[in-house]
Amino acid sequence: MHVTQRSCALLRWITGMTLASLLATSAVAMEVTLWGGKNARTAYETQLLQAVLDHTADQYPAYRLSVNNQHLGAQRGRQAVADGELANVYVSGLRDDDFTRAGRLLVVPHPTMKGLLGYRAAIIRKTDQQRFAEAAAQHQLRNLTVGQGSHWADADILRHNAFTVNDSGRYENLLEMLAYGRFDTVFLGIAEAADEIAASRAAEQLTVAEHTLIYYPHAMVFYVSARERELAERIALGLKRVEEDGTLDALLHHHFGDAIALIRRSDTQLLVLEHPSPSLVPALEKPLLATSPKR
Repeated sequence: MHVTQRSCALLRWITGMTLASLLATSAVAMEVTLWGGKNARTAYETQLLQAVLDHTADQYPAYRLSVNNQHLGAQRGRQAVADGELANVYVSGLRDDDFTRAGRLLVVPHPTMKGLLGYRAAIIRKTDQQRFAEAAAQHQLRNLTVGQGSHWADADILRHNAFTVNDSGRYENLLEMLAYGRFDTVFLGIAEAADEIAASRAAEQLTVAEHTLIYYPHAMVFYVSARERELAERIALGLKRVEEDGTLDALLHHHFGDAIALIRRSDTQLLVLEHPSPSLVPALEKPLLATSPKR
């Protein structure tokens, strides 16, 4: 699909937003509250969810969409969405945990970003740029300690690939912990790394390591409170429709086009890791975005 086609798809969706969604009232609207809180992703996730809801207006009620950007932490956030009080839907990495096994969270397994967040940039201290470059050149990145958030699925993937992981932090303080020397690097999605550095109080001390990316199959998916089964079914149908008509691609390139271009640069070295449960994300086993689509 050409960029112009993606742009047209995005324009068609924006200009064709349903009157039902704009005129929704409390008496009839489907209440949808997205738990956001991720600086670099919330705008994309909000627009994608809005597109999904608009694309299903022919089969479902009008809706009212709001966003809760409280910093709750992974475990507390999942609890809040499961309870359906502060929010009833959010996006995170595909996993099997107590909330899904108990049926408290419903998983919509369709990837929302085509594996983009599986491309991880290494955030490092500026004073460690030479050290990191040498480790990468000598294939010794596994000798470094990687900081990750508590209860992140990423930590299990990294440990499966023989990385040393410190997952004692929370998303909100990881970069400060890195600046203070608690670990050597933090792997974040290439699409969010620069924005997260800019938003951090430790921004002056940190940078993104050049030329090296880490990839592992990582599907970002919608999770919905089990109290909102109709919403989960609606999102599943809407995701199918926005992928088929090009809206998902248009949004992805609109928000993250620079990151996709960086993935495809000829001087980018990609370290491909294995997923401990490859059957969870079979479509993303290979780094599909690393190759430009055929025209």
